[in-house]
Amino acid sequence: MRIYFNSKWHDEEVQISVMDRGFMYGEGVYESLRTYNGSLFAPQKHFNRFKRSSQILGIPFKMDFEEFKSILIDGIEGMKTDCTIRIVLTNGDGKRPVLLAYITDLQAPPSDLYTYGVDVGISRLRKIDESALPPLLKTISHANLMIARQGKENFYEILMLNSAGFVAEGFMSNIFLVENNTLVTPSIDTGILDGITREVVIDLAKSLEIRIDERLVNVDELFNCSECFLTRTSAGIIPIRKIENRSVFQDEPGGITQLLMENFRPYIFQRSDLW
Repeated sequence: MRIYFNSKWHDEEVQISVMDRGFMYGEGVYESLRTYNGSLFAPQKHFNRFKRSSQILGIPFKMDFEEFKSILIDGIEGMKTDCTIRIVLTNGDGKRPVLLAYITDLQAPPSDLYTYGVDVGISRLRKIDESALPPLLKTISHANLMIARQGKENFYEILMLNSAGFVAEGFMSNIFLVENNTLVTPSIDTGILDGITREVVIDLAKSLEIRIDERLVNVDELFNCSECFLTRTSAGIIPIRKIENRSVFQDEPGGITQLLMENFRPYIFQRSDLW
């Protein structure tokens, strides 16, 4: 593991004050990035979200994109495999923010999950309403997610509904369904994070002339769709095999899911704006 702290990279553990307001009160924001073939994936998009989160929480962050990218490129230099990068900004002592990052080997699912799919549960706990907590904020405080996962630890991912009862998103993923050969996903106004891989998959689907419908999604659609999958930065596209007790597929993911999975990497590599 490599750690960025006090404006330099370290190859050993660092010390952060127990009085840091990120540790004491959860006053902090973060972004998780990854590399493909040693190159940062969508660094500009991650920077924009990171800066937006800092503004929402009111933590000063004056770094520009070029400096942000330069720090991360320095950090991944010499890494022999693809990696996961998490960058965190806390409110420090309330006067001086603390910026840190750490790099580990890629935290991606085992390769067989892309063939056999994952099991997903649905939480009884609703997402915090956007009138209380903006869904576009990526905060280090995950208390509601910890509570929602209780009793459902055996699932790969837990889906949450918004306060009105519509399907929103998972703890770490966005969700897509296939209904009547149309790709359906909860719209941003459902109260979800604007996932970067979600956005890329929507663009990919359009390039493949797959119909897209971003809208409010009812829970019963999860139990009637022909296909469904998750998207997240570290994993790309992950097929869902089972939702609660409902089996989505037995032998292999559905045709649209497979088409998107097969074309995802070639598509992102041809997009110069993602690198």
